Amino acid sequence: MVRPAEARAVFELGLRNLRRLQYHDPAEPGWHVIARLLRPLEAVNAALDSPPTPHRRRAMLDVIALLLTHSAETGRVYWGWTTQEWTRLLGRTQAEFHQHAPAWVGDEVRPYLAAHAYLLGSFNEFHQLGSFQRLTLSWRIFGRDRVTSDIARVRTVLRAWGYQLGQDDDTLLPAVACQLR
Repeated sequence: MVRPAEARAVFELGLRNLRRLQYHDPAEPGWHVIARLLRPLEAVNAALDSPPTPHRRRAMLDVIALLLTHSAETGRVYWGWTTQEWTRLLGRTQAEFHQHAPAWVGDEVRPYLAAHAYLLGSFNEFHQLGSFQRLTLSWRIFGRDRVTSDIARVRTVLRAWGYQLGQDDDTLLPAVACQLR
């Protein structure tokens, strides 16, 4: 459960501060109050294999703001959410995601939210989320080199068995392998 002081701190910090926009104040006392909620979110962002572009950094920070505000509003901490709660927040489609997300949340947030759902909420019902880049999600979570290496090993075995699915130009195998991870 979100502690009352944590919920107050989230609301008092406000969106500009939570999103770490131009007027972000890292010295604001509320940051210390929500440290228990913030540390795991920042650890996930630090661990994701994602190019450090400003656009991606903005999306990752917005995921933190979204999860903190949603936790404060519901009174439930993200690490205790059910599969249904994660599915509702992620949406079964991009359009459904926007139906439940605040207006300030952009399209680029959903893929990073999916990574947080997997790593912090043990969410693995990705088949419920419709079409999205599963290979990119796998790269972010497990690392591009590891995923590419694992898929190459499977391709080698399938080619040795005579399957066409294992050819280098096949895009189905990576999609299937990423769904199984």
